[in-house]
Amino acid sequence: MAEAAGIAEGTIFGVFPTKIALIHEAVKVSMDPAPVRRALAEIYPAATLEVQLAEAARILLEHFDRVTVLVGVLRTLPTPATGPPAGARRYVAESHAAVLAALTDLFGRHEDRLRIEPSRAAAAFQGLIFARLQPLVAPEEKLTIEEIVAILLSGVADPVEQVMT
Repeated sequence: MAEAAGIAEGTIFGVFPTKIALIHEAVKVSMDPAPVRRALAEIYPAATLEVQLAEAARILLEHFDRVTVLVGVLRTLPTPATGPPAGARRYVAESHAAVLAALTDLFGRHEDRLRIEPSRAAAAFQGLIFARLQPLVAPEEKLTIEEIVAILLSGVADPVEQVMT
């Protein structure tokens, strides 16, 4: 990291007492919801719901991929006896809430098409995104962005024709 920043390694450890503290700060910075909120807000509002959701999925997957890499690095380090740094749970929760609020705003643009509240649709969408990120699922079995959007908007079953008796 010091080499990439063009500084001496001692400079980093003058600010961060340990590698773990440095990685925790990198995770915290990567979880800043502002860039995600901005990107979601910039999705073309006149586009169809399907197009907006596909773009939102791309934005979220890129964001969560960055966070996941850093969390993975953090998990390779020994756990300090003091546990995670103070406020870690808070910044994770705040980041999650801010992203969910931005998704709710996106769904709110299309409230007339929804059968549930925009906040519930946003939570379901985010759940499908998280499901795709599961590391134990083989890459070829992960849902595509198109499948995520289709499942959210249409479900998984073909519509059943009503039979008149």
